[in-house]
Amino acid sequence: MRKKIENRRRSERDARIWRRLTAILWLADGVTAEEVASRLGVTARQVRQWLKLFRTQGLEGLSQLHYQGRVPQLDDAQLKELKQEIAKGQFHTARQILEWVAQRFGVRYSESGVKELLKRIGVSYHKVTGFLWKADPVEQEEWLDGYRCDPVGKTIRRYFVDACHPVWGFELICFCWLLVGQRFHVRVGSGRKRLNILGAYCPEDHEYLDIRLVRDNINGEQFVNLLRVLQERHPETRKFILYLDNAAYYSKPLVKEWLARHPHFQLKFLPPYSPNLNLIERLWKLLRKEAFCRSYDSFEGMQAGVSAVLDHLGKYHPRLDTLMTEDFHVVHPQDYPECCAASVI
Repeated sequence: MRKKIENRRRSERDARIWRRLTAILWLADGVTAEEVASRLGVTARQVRQWLKLFRTQGLEGLSQLHYQGRVPQLDDAQLKELKQEIAKGQFHTARQILEWVAQRFGVRYSESGVKELLKRIGVSYHKVTGFLWKADPVEQEEWLDGYRCDPVGKTIRRYFVDACHPVWGFELICFCWLLVGQRFHVRVGSGRKRLNILGAYCPEDHEYLDIRLVRDNINGEQFVNLLRVLQERHPETRKFILYLDNAAYYSKPLVKEWLARHPHFQLKFLPPYSPNLNLIERLWKLLRKEAFCRSYDSFEGMQAGVSAVLDHLGKYHPRLDTLMTEDFHVVHPQDYPECCAASVI
């Protein structure tokens, strides 16, 4: 019999049955139930139950697992309905879900129980994606058609242009892991001192150029200064195509006069409420994640943190290759969750 048990254990892949067989062999060698339990990480009572099972039902009985698990409280159809309801985006807490399940199906879960259920059926708690519902999807699709037809070549450079305004001591409170109950203080500035950035991003080679202002605001004159920076950096370029939003300073008389003298610069305006089409918005997202993940003791410290990202984009190229793709998402009315669609009509 010992040889049979050893052969069975050698071929057994289930760790639970392997432990049972091992326990019987060690007991046969004179090892106490307590020592066997200690070696296998179980209780001595469990070892004695295995021994009793072996004596009454033999090797085959010892090798049978009769655990069937808990009977699910919701069937497949109910789980499908629950997932469809969750997909509408109307639940903000686990308690709201358990209350809905109790009312709809008459099944009651604890908060921890419903969280385990949600994890098991592939539901997670995460941040929603915002969009400007006033945007016209037809206009966005038409703009994208024109963008895809724009020429690309060695003597043509395309840039997405936008402004960013980091404010020190106003919205730069960082998040970090802390001990439960711990309060961690960081310095914030008084007032709303901000850094004004007007940047241009090229989708072809990840080139980024900008002007940064502390005392002055972004205006038509500063936009012209950015155009001069582009021209000085690429004097051989015969055509510049710039994609930008509808900020008022892009249409100032000063800008129109400069463009009339430099016809190789072409401005293409995005449809209203369409930041999703401006590629440089994703760069600002990277900037916020990398530079604003910590607090700064001074405005100059914040400036240095911004420069550490924008002046060294080379180290982010692997991320930029996936982040800055020309894959633009347009939200159509049929994409609106029902709860949102009702609120925007």
